[in-house]
Amino acid sequence: MNVKHIGIFLLLAIGFSPSYAVTHETIRFAPLPMENDTAMNREYLPFMSFLENNLKSTSIELIYKKSYQDLIASFKNNEIDIAYLGPLPYVVLKEQFPKAVAMVQFLDAEGKSTYTCSLVKFAGNQVQLTNKVPLDIALTQPLSTCGYLATESLLNKHGLSLEQPNVHYEYIGNHTKVAENVILDKQQLGGLKTQIGKRYHHLGLRIIQETDPMPGFLLVANADTLSAEKIKQITSLILSIKPIENANDFETTKLWGDKIKYGAIPANDSLYNSVREKWKQTKIDLMTQ
Repeated sequence: MNVKHIGIFLLLAIGFSPSYAVTHETIRFAPLPMENDTAMNREYLPFMSFLENNLKSTSIELIYKKSYQDLIASFKNNEIDIAYLGPLPYVVLKEQFPKAVAMVQFLDAEGKSTYTCSLVKFAGNQVQLTNKVPLDIALTQPLSTCGYLATESLLNKHGLSLEQPNVHYEYIGNHTKVAENVILDKQQLGGLKTQIGKRYHHLGLRIIQETDPMPGFLLVANADTLSAEKIKQITSLILSIKPIENANDFETTKLWGDKIKYGAIPANDSLYNSVREKWKQTKIDLMTQ
C-alpha cells in the first residue's frame, strides 16, 4: 500500500470521507471605528452570533480599526471580508476598490433609510456665520460623512469654507465628543449627525443648519475574499429579519447595536451618487488628513 492509499485509509478509519469533509470559514467583520473595542463588542457581538448561528460552518471575527483610513486600507488589502460603513467611507472605498459590494442599507427606529448631518452651536453662543469673525469648529473624523464633507457643504451656503484663513477646525473623533466640546465652549461650532445633536438639546445644543437627507449606513462585502454565493446568503439572511414589523424578529435583534437593530433594505449603489459628487468637489484629500 503506497502513501496515498494509507492517507485515504486513515481518513476513512476515523470517520471522514474526502468528498464530504466540512470546510470551516471565518469571516472578518469590521464595523465603524468606535471609541474602544469594549464599546464595539457591546454593539456588534449579538449580531455576529446571529450570523454564526444561521450560517453553516462559519465563524465571525471582529476586526477593530480606530479610523476609517485604516479600515479602508485593510479592506483593500483583503484583510476584511465585510464592513459596516457610512456613505462617504463607502464611496471612497468603492472608488478605490471596485470589488466592494453594497449588500444592505440599515434602517433607523422609524424605518427610514436616510439621515442628515447638522452644524450646531451652544444656545448661549452668539456666533455669526460671517467672514468678519474667526470661527473654531469641531469635526468628527476626516472620512466621517458628517465631518468635513457635510460641514463644508453647510458652510458653503453662507459663503464660508473650512479652508479659509479665519476658520480653524479640529478632528475630535466622534459625534458625542463634538457635541460635548460645543456645549463646553471648547469650539464655537460642530458638525455631527442630526439625530445625535438632538439628544443634547436639553443641554443647550442648537442646530443652525441641516443637510438634505443622505443615504444611510450599509454593510459592504469584499468580492475578492467572499464568494458571490456567500454574499447572497448573508444578504438574504439580514433582509429576512423585520424587527419593526415582527415581534419575534424584534426579540432576535433587541440586543444588537442601535445602528443595526431595526432591519435593512437592499442597498442601491446609485443612491450614493450625491455623496460622490460632494466628495469630488472637496478641496482637500480626506484620506491623508
